[in-house]
Amino acid sequence: MSLIHRNVPLATMDFQWWNPTRIIFGEGKVRDLADDLDLDWNFDGKEKVFVVSDQGVKGAGLLDYLLDSLKGGSREVVGVFDQVLEEADRDQVYEITRKAKEVNPDVWIALGGGSVMDACKAAAVLESNEGDLEDFVGLYLVEEESKPIICIPTTAGTGSEVTWGAVIMDRNEKTKLIIGDYKFIPKVAVLDPELTRTLPAHLVASTALDALTHSIGALASEDRQDLSSAISLRAIEMVADNLEEAYQNNSTNLDVRSKMLIAACMAGIAFQTALPGADHGIGHTAGALHELQHGLAVGIANLYAMEFNMKAVPHVYASVARALGVKDDGQSDEALGMKGIERLKELYTRVGVKHTYKDYGFPLDSETMENLIEQSMDDPCMAFNPVGISRTPEFEQLIKNCIGV
Repeated sequence: MSLIHRNVPLATMDFQWWNPTRIIFGEGKVRDLADDLDLDWNFDGKEKVFVVSDQGVKGAGLLDYLLDSLKGGSREVVGVFDQVLEEADRDQVYEITRKAKEVNPDVWIALGGGSVMDACKAAAVLESNEGDLEDFVGLYLVEEESKPIICIPTTAGTGSEVTWGAVIMDRNEKTKLIIGDYKFIPKVAVLDPELTRTLPAHLVASTALDALTHSIGALASEDRQDLSSAISLRAIEMVADNLEEAYQNNSTNLDVRSKMLIAACMAGIAFQTALPGADHGIGHTAGALHELQHGLAVGIANLYAMEFNMKAVPHVYASVARALGVKDDGQSDEALGMKGIERLKELYTRVGVKHTYKDYGFPLDSETMENLIEQSMDDPCMAFNPVGISRTPEFEQLIKNCIGV
């Protein structure tokens, strides 16, 4: 008898599962990277390295940590870009690409959070392909495989180190460009919990909400299947069990840092195979319109997307509730799922996260709300939402709930 996930009929009878990224986990693994690459056939003869990072990572000493680890090996760092913004920026992607083309690297290394990894991926695509970034927006539109990419996350959130996607902000148009293709999926992901030790508490919380939302979104996705669901459920448990301790004692608790980093990676594996729906469709748009931090944007939207989708997949959200530690007293799946939402809200509060966009200064004028409605509906993630998306009073209310009006 299924104790966690109802023994319901398969959601899909046709799917593919492909996760080609080699995952290396362990404290201090970045120090061993040079030797490790010498043993990996993907990097035979590839000696010139281009590194992408940001100022926060550099200021924490992590960029020097990586660069020092590569010294004395067979590879030469021929370029470094360490200015990536908090949200990966279209103009910066072109700047990174230009600098990379000047030195013609063989290997890319991204050191940072999701924005750094996504900027690196997008630049690697442009460096290997003719055209503008917009030419690759969508799925499977990249013609030439990028040069090998190594991702080293310094946050426990996006899972971008193992995914085939990149999300880039176009600040001029106030929109996000979403690219998805296996031709630039990272070859290697290095999960070194030492690199998340200096992560500030508010980023511990917001990035963890991204991982949590990836897992819940993958469970409810129209593309859900049992491979991704099993990984999602364990990732939810790990975040629920460890987020508060990470928020309070991230710098001193290696076990908790490790679990959060692994959970984020697992969530990335799950959601790239079962893409999330309205939580990310709305979150992407809200982040673009107001530059709301991505984890907060999708995490808040998830609270209300779950309620919106409850009628379609109550058994899924009942499973989420169980993974969050809600006691199943024999109530209906829908009632248990609603308790799961309340448990999430309680968790958010305990780690300092508010429940609506207006709590983070999101504009309340009618024009911005209209833009949020219309642009969210056009986000590609909406195709995977378990409830079909159209401009109905229910969908408009979902948007209002996210905003808090």
